Amino acid sequence: MQTQSPGMLPAMLSESLNFLRQVELKRTIEGVYPISKLARLSEVLMSNEGMVSAKLEFCHSVGYACLKGKVSATLLVQCQRCLKPVETKISGRFKFGLVNSEEDFELLPEEFEPYLVEGEEQSVIDLIEDELLLSLPMVTVHENSCSDFMSEQERIVKAEKEAAHPFAALEALKNDSNNKVN
Repeated sequence: MQTQSPGMLPAMLSESLNFLRQVELKRTIEGVYPISKLARLSEVLMSNEGMVSAKLEFCHSVGYACLKGKVSATLLVQCQRCLKPVETKISGRFKFGLVNSEEDFELLPEEFEPYLVEGEEQSVIDLIEDELLLSLPMVTVHENSCSDFMSEQERIVKAEKEAAHPFAALEALKNDSNNKVN
């Protein structure tokens, strides 16, 4: 089992492994990998700095070789409102049933996504990059208003909602009369 002790830096993930051999060994692997080496993911980022962390658990489940895992990273992507950078934390979980042929896809229980094992070694990095790409939100925006225009639009919408309230006119009259008395 590849793990790290408290206070140690996380281990660097292997780029490829023999998945079926890892299942036989019942290995759990945890580690990190530089985002800068993930070419497809880097294409959609504003910065490719930082690390992705992953935990991969190779085991048997309901009679099938499987790979359970989770990935997470903090990515700098473009806000779709203001076009400026926004930091986004993403994470993904997966549970693959490891199969040797496409015919085996149908035999897997629904709890598994099929993963076709081809050759001696499989790419850990491609698998992690795929999961990160699938975990990216469709549209990324800042949590708060990120431009003067958006702040003004939110103020206008709020004012319209308040004005549309059926008793807004009575509330305004009441406030006017209270202000005249004082």
